[in-house]
Amino acid sequence: INAEYGDLDVRFSEMNQISLQQLQDHRIALFVCSTTGDGEEPKNMKLFWRQLLSRQLSQQTFSDLSFSVLGLGDSSYAKFNYVAKRLFRRLQGLGGTPLYTLGLSDEQHPEGSDYQSYVWMGELFDKLGQHLQRQLTRTYRMLPPRYTFTINKCQGEGKDEVETKNEVVALEDSNRTMTDNGDTVTSKDNPFNSVVVGKRRLTSTEHFQDVRLVEFDITGSGIQYKPGDVVWIYPRNSDEDVQEAANLLNLDLDSTLEFTSSRPAQLPKSLTVRDLLSEHLDIASIPSRLFFEICANFAVDELEKEKFDEFISLLGREELYSYVSRPRRTILEVLGDFHSVRANLDMRYLFDFIPLIRPRGFSIASAQCVHQDRLEICMAVVRFRTIMKKERIGLCSNYLAKLPLNSRVKLFAEPGSFKFPTDRPIIMVGPGTGCAPFRSLIQSRANTAQQLILFFGCRGEHSDYFFKTEWEDIINLRVITAFSRDQDRKIYVQHRIVEHGALVWGALEQGAVFCVAGNSKNMPFQVKDALIRVSCDHGKLSQSESEKYVELLVRNRLYQTETW
Repeated sequence: INAEYGDLDVRFSEMNQISLQQLQDHRIALFVCSTTGDGEEPKNMKLFWRQLLSRQLSQQTFSDLSFSVLGLGDSSYAKFNYVAKRLFRRLQGLGGTPLYTLGLSDEQHPEGSDYQSYVWMGELFDKLGQHLQRQLTRTYRMLPPRYTFTINKCQGEGKDEVETKNEVVALEDSNRTMTDNGDTVTSKDNPFNSVVVGKRRLTSTEHFQDVRLVEFDITGSGIQYKPGDVVWIYPRNSDEDVQEAANLLNLDLDSTLEFTSSRPAQLPKSLTVRDLLSEHLDIASIPSRLFFEICANFAVDELEKEKFDEFISLLGREELYSYVSRPRRTILEVLGDFHSVRANLDMRYLFDFIPLIRPRGFSIASAQCVHQDRLEICMAVVRFRTIMKKERIGLCSNYLAKLPLNSRVKLFAEPGSFKFPTDRPIIMVGPGTGCAPFRSLIQSRANTAQQLILFFGCRGEHSDYFFKTEWEDIINLRVITAFSRDQDRKIYVQHRIVEHGALVWGALEQGAVFCVAGNSKNMPFQVKDALIRVSCDHGKLSQSESEKYVELLVRNRLYQTETW
């Protein structure tokens, strides 16, 4: 906002860092929030939200406040932008005046959530200009770099070669965080350096998709996980991409970068450029609009400058989508296309135009009561083609697929959105790698009195039925399969749910929890429609009554989803 509307005095704060009294001292406030888990507010909003729910607040608490809310969400989840919607209503209920309508960005939008946020912000500031009774000009200006640092050239010759192979990367004990009793505390900023001890291919060698069961040794990590939890893994860039980035940015890999003020939490004060490009900067990611806004300032070639100005304009959004999002063009490939930009880039802005690598989340596919100091994930190795000459790959899955055994991998675990009760049946719908959290649950509840029903879908019984033999002898588990390519008519999990409607409805009448995990594109919606049909056919409800019934399940957390 400061960059695009420089004549505004804007203060930024995490929601937890601002008190209600401080908020009352302002006349205009813009809130941006995501939804986590099963409709929960993010960690840095929880304290603020608890304050807002205080019964001591009145309908006049924010009578002098004009506000708006932008939600960052994913429409594949049942509680799409749930937190943003609740926040908007609560602020209204406390007397706040909406400056502009609630903004709901969606990761599933064809042009990406960035586009929706950008359009909404433009419309919001038109309203803000009217509110302030002055014209606001939207022109991008460069702000000071986020971080300050120096890059020192490698001194002398005969320097020992820097070893970057994953199998010898060690994490020094001195940077571990410990509890009072000596247990390790792992987190996003303090991940554990686990060891890869197993990588088994789950699909047949003839099958087009490579799915692996990857096992990590977490001995000494202090990690305690339960079914439904998520492990977050930090990937590394390939040596090929690291060398290309160094060439494009004219950086010496053996030079040392040293921060002179603040720095990202997960980075040390000093590190080599090689380590920075390998482990921390997401050089192979798809560039955002911010990347183009910053780089536009360094384009000296007239044609390149014209193209960048088009990309960052509202009218140029389709052009930008066609150039970047549709072919999945990376930051390195964009820099390779625009020579005057890369030749004139100010390296002080390195951390502004290239984002940090974010950890990738995987549903844990093992039960700790069975595997103890081991943790497993079910991972599809992502590879696909677009119009680009080079194959597109998933950074984390290919990083893990290529690692030799006994390599080190940084990870940490967090609670997931699934909450599995012990006193009622559980219906699980997990096609493909969506079965991962349910495998964890099945291992932990195998051969107990709890009724478990799993709808598992894949292409073929002999190609990608991952855990067939493992599940066959579990007496309290019923697996209902949907092999989409083993017959002329394609059969998916939603079809099996309808076919076994009596079983599903009977379990629901016993208070069953209905859980869905897997690809977020179409499957979650089709499964919900199938459940509505089951409610009509076996619950003898009307269409509208069935829809309300399923929504009631969602509200009562008897219908849970985890999709990606």
